[in-house]
Amino acid sequence: MTDILIADSETNMAENKHTYWSRQIDGLARELSRLAIACDIELGKDGLAERVLKNDESVCGRSNPKAFQLARKHLMALFSVEEGAIDRLGPNETKKILDQVRAAVTAIRQAGSANQSVPRDQTRSGDK
Repeated sequence: MTDILIADSETNMAENKHTYWSRQIDGLARELSRLAIACDIELGKDGLAERVLKNDESVCGRSNPKAFQLARKHLMALFSVEEGAIDRLGPNETKKILDQVRAAVTAIRQAGSANQSVPRDQTRSGDK
C-alpha cells in the first residue's frame, strides 16, 4: 500500500512539474504572439528571433516601438523559461510542450493575420 502511495505521489509531482512549465511557456508564447501581431513580426522565420533579441526593429512590418520592446522582453523570458524546463523536465518533454505551444501560437498568428487582412470597407454593419 505504501508503495502505491509513493508511486502516486511521484506521478502527481511529475504531472505538476509538467503543468507548471507548460503554463509558463504557453503564457509567454501567447503574449509574444500577440505582440508580434501588433508589430507584424513573423517570428517563425529563420534568424528573426535573433534579430529581435539584438533589438533590430527593422524586422517589424508595422512600427510599434512599445510592443516591440515588450515582445523582445517576452522572447528573452521565453528562452530563459525554456532552459529551466529542459533542466527540470528534460529535452524530450520540453520539446513536446514547445511543439504544442507552437501549434497554438501558429493558430493565433493565422487568426491575427486573417483579421488584419479584412478590407476596411467590409467592417461590421454597426462600425463606421
